[in-house]
Amino acid sequence: MPNYVPYLILTIISLTILFIIIVHKRQFGIAVLFQSFSGMVYVAEFFVMIIGNCYVYSPKVLSQQYYDHALGAIVSNLFVIPVLGVVTAVYQLRLRWSVLFAVTLVGVGWLFEWLDIYHKNWWRKEYTFIAVLFFLLLAKFWMRSLQSGKKWSRFLSLWMQGWSGVGTVMYIMSVAAIRHYEYGIFDNPYRDDLFISSIMGMLKSLIFVVGVILFRKLRWRLLTPIMVYGIDLPLYYLGILVVEIPFWIYTIIYIILATLLLWWYLYAYSYICKMAR
Repeated sequence: MPNYVPYLILTIISLTILFIIIVHKRQFGIAVLFQSFSGMVYVAEFFVMIIGNCYVYSPKVLSQQYYDHALGAIVSNLFVIPVLGVVTAVYQLRLRWSVLFAVTLVGVGWLFEWLDIYHKNWWRKEYTFIAVLFFLLLAKFWMRSLQSGKKWSRFLSLWMQGWSGVGTVMYIMSVAAIRHYEYGIFDNPYRDDLFISSIMGMLKSLIFVVGVILFRKLRWRLLTPIMVYGIDLPLYYLGILVVEIPFWIYTIIYIILATLLLWWYLYAYSYICKMAR
């Protein structure tokens, strides 16, 4: 059996569960909550996976090993764990369900190790259980905070959902050999790329959030994609950002993607504000 099959199965199951919840609740905006939780997990993985180098995924889809490793992590961080967070938060499940989900993911990790499509460097099963349980309890609390209209939860939710989208788009641009970052922080240039991409992605998503919240008129909000594009220019001229296609084509692709992300931010902000009871 190809390595990617179990990863694909998990992705399909996760997306199916998310689709069922959206249909059951008749709220497409639940996708915003899902992305917010994905962003939170992305932040954790920045420290645990990229900096800590705690484990290695091997779906064997991409030829470059570190990008392939990151793709395996995306299955967990973008789909599996966030969807479980959505289930727990939307239905406010009791503690026993959170424990069951955490135990299940520990079992999935053990199965992936047995299949030799994932291995740990220093990570332990106990860490998985504690981290997943903590996240699911946080998801319940987060949902209640959004429903009570807490401003800090609105701001962070918008930031995290945006970081999830921006981070994923930036990863795709790296894999597609459109551009990459290099500075020499790590010996592995691809790990270096994802490290800098993560920091830049967090910063860019913050600019989107500030632009959407502070500016009420559309013409001012439309400046946000240009501002996001602008913060990359110094890195380009310093040689940290390496563009691998003609720069004018890169600029067009960038502005289009940034504008689409802005549209999603506007929708996400509207949905988050409506969540308050």
